[in-house]
Amino acid sequence: MLSFKDKIDALKQEIVKANYIKHEEMEVYTKKLIGTMYIKETMDYGFHLYYIHETSDTDSLAGKNGTVSEMYYDLRNRKYWIKRNLKEVKFSVRNVDSIFPKDCNQRVEIFDKLSTENNKGLYQSAFSFLGRMGEEKITMFGRFFHRLITENSYYELLYKAGISITRHTHIENKNGNSPKEILGLSKTQWKMVTKYNVRLTTFEKLDNSKVDKEAIGHLSYIKTLEDEFGVEKITAFVSNEFSYLYKNHEYHSALHIAKTYNLPVKIFIKYIYFQCDVSQGLTSMSAIGEYEDYIRMTTEMGYERFDKYPKFLRTAHDIVSRNYRIKLDESEMVEWEKSYQENCKYNYSYDGFKIFPPKEPSDLVREGNVLGHCVGSYVNKVRKGLSSILLLRERDDVEQPLVTIEVRDNKITQAKGKMNNPPSREQKEIIKQFAKKYELAM
Repeated sequence: MLSFKDKIDALKQEIVKANYIKHEEMEVYTKKLIGTMYIKETMDYGFHLYYIHETSDTDSLAGKNGTVSEMYYDLRNRKYWIKRNLKEVKFSVRNVDSIFPKDCNQRVEIFDKLSTENNKGLYQSAFSFLGRMGEEKITMFGRFFHRLITENSYYELLYKAGISITRHTHIENKNGNSPKEILGLSKTQWKMVTKYNVRLTTFEKLDNSKVDKEAIGHLSYIKTLEDEFGVEKITAFVSNEFSYLYKNHEYHSALHIAKTYNLPVKIFIKYIYFQCDVSQGLTSMSAIGEYEDYIRMTTEMGYERFDKYPKFLRTAHDIVSRNYRIKLDESEMVEWEKSYQENCKYNYSYDGFKIFPPKEPSDLVREGNVLGHCVGSYVNKVRKGLSSILLLRERDDVEQPLVTIEVRDNKITQAKGKMNNPPSREQKEIIKQFAKKYELAM
């Protein structure tokens, strides 16, 4: 009957003689052999290997006779174990780490040998993500392999689905059986991610899956227009429109404008996102902003006939702005004065600057004329209390317009300088302090 030592020696001989993939681990400076890894099997979802430690007087894991470690690792079925000299030991970070090289330069080679064509890159990617987390200083094999199969086996499914995982990726269900279950996406949302490259972060705060069908319908249409016009617009469309679709946020949404003014949705999308870009050089954000002002003014002035899709939107907007009715009758001036008194609560001074509301409608018109934007068209919005317009000036030169600010629903929705340019860094700081004082979102 063989002794225990003879059994281990026989196992070593069997492993060495087998046709396994081999990797020798050498001590970095002395080049002394520490141990040899023998990879028995590689699978698309794991591996089976042995590691023969060379004898050592200092390494307790190797021992005076050398130790044989065996590791089985099956991500798909979440089956994993480690044996040392034929006896199963705890699948711990330390025991896993003892099997793999300490030299970081060997990692790429090891991962390559453990990989198949179908999972190439998985281990390196997961190692970077899981090998060191939080305040940990060193990236370790043991941490990575242990975390991957015990708590984060979902990583394999997401990686093979082409999903890039970061520290900020929201994982809804670690035990999900498919990427969409893991990420908490509906079937249609998953299709939007994989077919139309919609970012995962888009859906993290959007939970109204009732509009998924409408959303993907729009994306399908946008895709046909991209092919027709030769420009990419899905990213801009998602950025501008999904908050409206899923949360009914109306700011800077072409879909909201189309609904409000009863415009054919497909025609309007084509006009705003593609024709204004290709023919007029306007970004989608600029086109939406210009058009929203344009159609609001024409509607408020009672235009019965006007070009709904101007060939030169910015020019059409400027012409309408000049013609916009600013003279208020007696009852309207009463409303204006009431709104002005209400807006006086925003009078503010800070670091050589002042913020205050326009006292007369003409002040608003002058503001727009000097700065070259359309705030003059906001007279009736201010009069009706739908919007508060405030003027940022230097305290020693309050007659010279600098920045125009719009406050609506306890939010600073716009802050525009000359020709709709953003405020300077110094002016932004003043506005930030103003928002903080009045508890306004920005």
